[in-house]
Amino acid sequence: MLYYLLLLPAALAAIWVYAISPALSLWWLPPVVLGCFLAANLLYLLFVVLVCLLVNMRREYKTIDPFYHTTMMTLVDWLLAVCRVRIHTEGMEKLPQEGEFLFVSNHRSAFDPLATLLALRDLPLAFISKPENIYKLIVGRCAYRCCFLPIDRDNARSALKTINAAAERMRAHECSYGIYPEGTRSKTGELQAFRSGALKAAQKANVPIVVATIDGTEKVLRRAPWRVTDVYLTILGVVDAQTVRETSTRELSSSIHAQMRMQLGK
Repeated sequence: MLYYLLLLPAALAAIWVYAISPALSLWWLPPVVLGCFLAANLLYLLFVVLVCLLVNMRREYKTIDPFYHTTMMTLVDWLLAVCRVRIHTEGMEKLPQEGEFLFVSNHRSAFDPLATLLALRDLPLAFISKPENIYKLIVGRCAYRCCFLPIDRDNARSALKTINAAAERMRAHECSYGIYPEGTRSKTGELQAFRSGALKAAQKANVPIVVATIDGTEKVLRRAPWRVTDVYLTILGVVDAQTVRETSTRELSSSIHAQMRMQLGK
C-alpha cells in the first residue's frame, strides 16, 4: 500500500516543479514524476535505515515494540509491492482465535517469512531465523526489536537457548513464533527432512502448532519487478497443545512432514 501511496507526494512534487518552472515542457512530465517517485522511495528507505540504527543490538528485547512492528510491516508491504508479489491465502479460519502458537511451514525462499508476516499481519508473530538475517542486514535490527530470534543450528547449546527464549516469550503471551523445520531453504522445491528439535519450543511453551505450506516464493526474484508473482499460503491445520505436549517431537515431525508433503505433492 505504501509503495503506491508514495505516488501522491511524487505527484505533488511534480506540480511544485512545474509551478516554479513554468517554461518547462510537458514532455518532461513523465520523467519528472518518475524522478520524484524514486526520490520519495529513497527518502522512505533512508527513514527506515535511521530508525533501525537506533536499535541496541546488545540488548535483549522480550516485547514487540508497536512502532517498530508498524515500521517492519510497512517495509514488508513496500518490498513485496516493489517485487509485485500477490499473496493468496487459504484456511485462515483454522488459525487459533486466541493465544500464542508455533507456526511451521516449508521453506523455499527468503520471501517466505515476508509473505507470511504480511498475510498474518494482525497477529503478533516473530520468526526464528539464521543470525545473518538479523545481524548483517540493517533492516534486521527492526526485526530484532520485534522479538525475532537468531538461531545457530550448528551449535546445539546455542540453538537450545534460542528455543528456550522463544518458549519463554510465548508462555508470557508476548508473541507467537514461526520456524522452518527444514532448517534451510529447499533449492529444488522438494520438502526436505525436518529437524525435530525445532518443535520443542511449542512443547516447552504448551502452545499449539499451526501447520502451513507456502508455494511460489521461489519465483519472485526471477520475475520481479516486471511480472507479478502469485504466492500461495495455505493453513493446513492446527495440532492442539495437548497433543503437542503428549507426543514426541520425532512423531510430531513425521506427522507434520506428511501433511506438508501431501499438500505440496512433493
